[in-house]
Amino acid sequence: MEIYRFHPLVLILTPLLALVLQSYLPLYLSFVNLLDLPLLVVIYFGLTRRSPIEGIFTGALIGMAQDSLSRGPIGLLGSAKTVIGYVTSHVSVRFTVENPAVRSLTIFILYYLHFLVVYVVSALLLGQPMGLTWNRVLAALVNTGVGVVLFQLLDRFRRPA
Repeated sequence: MEIYRFHPLVLILTPLLALVLQSYLPLYLSFVNLLDLPLLVVIYFGLTRRSPIEGIFTGALIGMAQDSLSRGPIGLLGSAKTVIGYVTSHVSVRFTVENPAVRSLTIFILYYLHFLVVYVVSALLLGQPMGLTWNRVLAALVNTGVGVVLFQLLDRFRRPA
């Protein structure tokens, strides 16, 4: 099982670009609301770096940065992405996730796990239940498709440790 490393510039610019696009694209294109680019970045780095501790910190930093740019409560997305970072890194240690079909299934399942964590924290801890709509299936499919393409692009920047 191979562990990959990235140039520090890639580790900084990739989440930053995902956060900027996540904040500004929905202002101009309404269908982009289905996409969660920071989640895809957390999943990708969790799958390729294979360290649960790094996955936790990556998810927490990206999630808290996304919280600070959103209108929601601070910590909601941070806690959800922390869980995703840990689970993704833990899964990548146990299974080989280089195959695009396996990556697709992983992204799809982790998207729903992320939604479940956000829903539970929002409803139980904050008393602000979210609506359960059929848009989640479409959003999961969109994130899966974009994630596979994004992962192929980001694979060009990785190097073996």
